[in-house]
Amino acid sequence: MAGELVSFGIQKLYGVLSQEYAQFQGVDDQVAELKSDLNLLNSFLEDADAKKHKSAMVRNCVEEIKGIVCDAEDTIETFLLKVKYGKTSGVKKRIKSLACVIPDRREIAIDIGGISRRISKVISVMQSFGIQQIITDGGYMQPLHDRQREMRHTFSEDNESHLVGLEEKVKTVVGYLVEEEDTVQVVSITGMGGVGKTTLARQVFNHEMVKHHFDALAWVCVSQEFTRSSVWQTILRALTPNEEEKKTADMQSVHDELFGLLETSKALIVLDDIWKEEDWDLIRPIFPSKKGGWKVLLTSRNENVASRGDITCFNFKPECLSAKESWELFQRIAFPKKDASELKVDEKLEEMGKQMIKHCGGLPLAIRVLGGLLATKDTLDDWERVNQNVVSHVMGRTRFSD
Repeated sequence: MAGELVSFGIQKLYGVLSQEYAQFQGVDDQVAELKSDLNLLNSFLEDADAKKHKSAMVRNCVEEIKGIVCDAEDTIETFLLKVKYGKTSGVKKRIKSLACVIPDRREIAIDIGGISRRISKVISVMQSFGIQQIITDGGYMQPLHDRQREMRHTFSEDNESHLVGLEEKVKTVVGYLVEEEDTVQVVSITGMGGVGKTTLARQVFNHEMVKHHFDALAWVCVSQEFTRSSVWQTILRALTPNEEEKKTADMQSVHDELFGLLETSKALIVLDDIWKEEDWDLIRPIFPSKKGGWKVLLTSRNENVASRGDITCFNFKPECLSAKESWELFQRIAFPKKDASELKVDEKLEEMGKQMIKHCGGLPLAIRVLGGLLATKDTLDDWERVNQNVVSHVMGRTRFSD
């Protein structure tokens, strides 16, 4: 379990480095090297878990990796905080801020170099115990960013269970999409990662009122790495399901066909996980400028994405789950074999569980991860071990208010 939790921490740190890439100008090479090292480290850790090594030395390696990840988190978070609070207005303040940030970039470059050397050392030790990179069936290691991209890929099918606190949110978003006044063409769902943006969009997409209102529906997972061609082609396939795909069609032809379809039909296009305003700029030329029957529902961590140049956008920010909702979701996942209507949880487990979910800050994804870890743990000792690891591994240095 410890290896699984450390792996979660590595992926979390990798995600921060990817998401905040714009802040690391000047240390791009060092950050790229650290991401590569984390990728490699995670693959060795997976092999150690798969082989279930019981050697004390291997356990020490896992503990060392835990320390490396924690130190790396401290280094990155401290730097990002300095960058954030160093952004000031005024020429003199900006010059002073720049003078402070340059040494910080030198310091982080040195710190990252030290972390990379520690990673190389621990990998050498793991290799001496027969632990290797995880190899896929094709004979090549699947990079962490590729696996993360696959994990992030979303689908429109509604096969989710354990949904809590969504009813009113779905009702609000659906209302804006099916209103006949056409005052709103674009609805965005924005918020931090793990708050449930995709889950909410999926429930809206599959809502009976939405299916009845629109003639055609299209779901596209955009994510961080995409091409305009792939997005447009996916939308076109969804809007013209009975037509044979035109593989040789040039982009202008695809644009013209989609533009014509959206001008004359009532279609809902869901664009899930858009990262930057520029990404929306690339996709949006297919949508007619005049109001019509088409609507767009998009999700993003960046609330500026949809409103960029579009005054007809409505931005919906889902709130995190309340303490009551968090506990309800946690119970459904952590105690899957029990009847929810007659659920009686051991008082000590309940007290510990409620303490642990405070670290989740009402984020459904974090609660699901925690509940999933505890679903197979039956004793108080098991829960206590997870409790100790949750604070140091899964949640890192982040703390949420109650």
